Amino acid sequence: MNQEESIAEQYLIGLELGQVIFEPDGNMPPDFSVGRTTGVEVRRLNQQYFGSSGTEGLEELSYPLWGLIKKELSKFDSKFTGNTYLIGVEYSRPYNESFKATKKSIRNELENFLLRGDPPPLDLCINNNLNFSVFGGKPIPGRTFALAGGLDHNRGGSILQMYIDNINFCIDHKSNKIEPYLKMYKDWWLLLVDDMGWGMDLITDSAYVKSKINCLENFNRIVIIRNGDGKFLLDLDQNYAV
Repeated sequence: MNQEESIAEQYLIGLELGQVIFEPDGNMPPDFSVGRTTGVEVRRLNQQYFGSSGTEGLEELSYPLWGLIKKELSKFDSKFTGNTYLIGVEYSRPYNESFKATKKSIRNELENFLLRGDPPPLDLCINNNLNFSVFGGKPIPGRTFALAGGLDHNRGGSILQMYIDNINFCIDHKSNKIEPYLKMYKDWWLLLVDDMGWGMDLITDSAYVKSKINCLENFNRIVIIRNGDGKFLLDLDQNYAV
């Protein structure tokens, strides 16, 4: 059971609608059954990058890329000469450069920067989709380069529209998954665990989002809860679909 499923399980138990069973039919939908008549699929609600070659969660690039950058910056700590430079990071998708090539480019650009002795601020082009901005900073003993934040150019836009787009993506993805199993349960729910982290106003925002979700496809009900504490955020059922 992953983190999202654990949060979902506690939420479903708290509803007191009947026995909650994890993977009641084994390694196939649904993720949970409630009262033996309702099948519940669980999914993390995260922001997707909708590219021409496919769809991916933004964290699929951002987590490993940030880890790579931090590791490469730390390799320059042995070159500390009394100055610490702050590194701002900007990146975008589709990210076609291999991580092996990215590491080499980071290393070369930072080594050349130190050799040239150019005064900051300045920009370093690592590749077509990754750029560093170098700033002067207060010396941190033993640190030549320190991360100063970053900008993901694919993250952003209207918060409510991003919720709508990604909820619809989850509905479509999970609806296709449960299609062969629909007759096994009277009702089907989709329980989304919000990992986008922006939150919604439970009165004004949720009403707007409901008005824009026009089809629940194979689901009778969709519930969104918050990652971390499982707090209820939004409820969609067939009465809202038009």
